[in-house]
Amino acid sequence: MEVSRRIPASAAQMRPEQVDEIVRLYGEMKSIKGLARHLGIHHHTVRKHLISRGVEIEQPRQISRDELALAMHLYVEQQLTAAQIAPKIGFTASTIVKALNRAGVKMRPQVARQ
Repeated sequence: MEVSRRIPASAAQMRPEQVDEIVRLYGEMKSIKGLARHLGIHHHTVRKHLISRGVEIEQPRQISRDELALAMHLYVEQQLTAAQIAPKIGFTASTIVKALNRAGVKMRPQVARQ
């Protein structure tokens, strides 16, 4: 059974089969926020239903010191962009940017995409 993207905004309005679909999709996606975006509902709603069904919620993997050091090297020394670095260490470009910012790396101005 496929649940339409138009799921009720309120957790109380969801039918059991819609919650079943949330649980099934989470098993595939492993991302509460990504699943919430996909369904067009709030991530708190997704989390609430997963917890109510006893689903173990995976914590996002944190960038390690070695991965951060590599990202810093690639960004500063090799002048790669966060988008180029991301697949090399297995994180999104936005995660790379956040980690570099937290580490105090001076960020280059963004270049307009063509």
